[in-house]
Amino acid sequence: MVPTGTKPLTKIVIAGAGFAALETVLAVRAFAGDAVTLDLISDQDEFVFSPAATAELFVPVPRSRWPLTDLVQRAGANLILGAIDRIDPDQRRVHLTSGEVLAYDFFVIAIGGIHEPWLDAPGVTFTGPQEVPVLGQHLAQVIARAEAGDEVRLAFVVPPGGSWVIPVYELALLSKQFIDAHDVDGRVEVRVVTPEDAPLAVFGQQAGQMMTGVLADAGVELSSATIVREWRNGALCTVPEGEIAADVVVSMPVICGPFLPGVPHTAQGFVDADRDGRVRSHNRVFVAGDAGPFPIKQAGLACQQADRVAAIICAHLGISTIEIPRAPVLRGVVWSGAGEHFLRRDLAGGRDESHGTVSTSAALWWPPGKVAGRFLAPFLHEVEGHELVDMPTHNATSH
Repeated sequence: MVPTGTKPLTKIVIAGAGFAALETVLAVRAFAGDAVTLDLISDQDEFVFSPAATAELFVPVPRSRWPLTDLVQRAGANLILGAIDRIDPDQRRVHLTSGEVLAYDFFVIAIGGIHEPWLDAPGVTFTGPQEVPVLGQHLAQVIARAEAGDEVRLAFVVPPGGSWVIPVYELALLSKQFIDAHDVDGRVEVRVVTPEDAPLAVFGQQAGQMMTGVLADAGVELSSATIVREWRNGALCTVPEGEIAADVVVSMPVICGPFLPGVPHTAQGFVDADRDGRVRSHNRVFVAGDAGPFPIKQAGLACQQADRVAAIICAHLGISTIEIPRAPVLRGVVWSGAGEHFLRRDLAGGRDESHGTVSTSAALWWPPGKVAGRFLAPFLHEVEGHELVDMPTHNATSH
């Protein structure tokens, strides 16, 4: 109940359970304090730190799951468990599949994209922690076949179109180290197949040179500038015209938009918005993260988008905030099994870092975790008592 004569607090509703959603909550609360109320809608009851999944099979990793209720409460918001049926921007209402209707002053869509398999091949499409046991089963079978004397070809494949590529290189390198720890005498070929002109090309030339050398040193074969169309009769059919023998295939998913009813979307289903996250034709609706149209889908970029959305909403309310750079900065960490490689690149260009920066001896941001979120990374760092920033450093030689 709002006391008589008191103006109701601005109500901001955020949909999602991932990095962009939590970063939005934290950023708005940091900027606006108690001047707003925050509701977070989610059809999940956990926050999953999915970037840790690539190492989970091979080495001890920091905690990767938290009860969402606890995090949301700590962040200063109210959690509403439910799934969105549609949005009514004209009435500023969100309709849930349960029949519940929520009013809002500002609405932020941070529900992420949809990860879909695209390659019908023996193996696994690796979308995150849920595939870790399946990957383990396939690697065990590969090793068993090699120990029996078979030659086995294991391929890690980047799909054509948009996909986040760091997991491909981590999985290939960690799997190779894991396989080499068994007595297979070189009978398993591990290969990365990617449409990139060079590995990690999105991070610039220096990152490509670094990863090419790391793969070579580890004994991982590389087929770059190679588009895979299908798997048939024991081989990947590729463009340029050709075939690459592959008995087991670990592929990354393609990411599609959520096709959320009530808001405009692109042909691929992503929410149609400008570069600042404003949904077109709806000035009180925003999008941050993989549900939006930005072509590179990555948790750190999602956090940056969330910060900018939070700052714009606060500007609407007359609340001053810290300056949020408009040009996104891409940051990533590669776990190679023999150390960490920190990568950084200004995606807009025009600064010294625009060609990419690589560091194997020092972190390029703080806390030096897998995801560089201005508010989320320190928040999880504090929640976990520093566990989150510890990198896997054990050799990937045991299950």
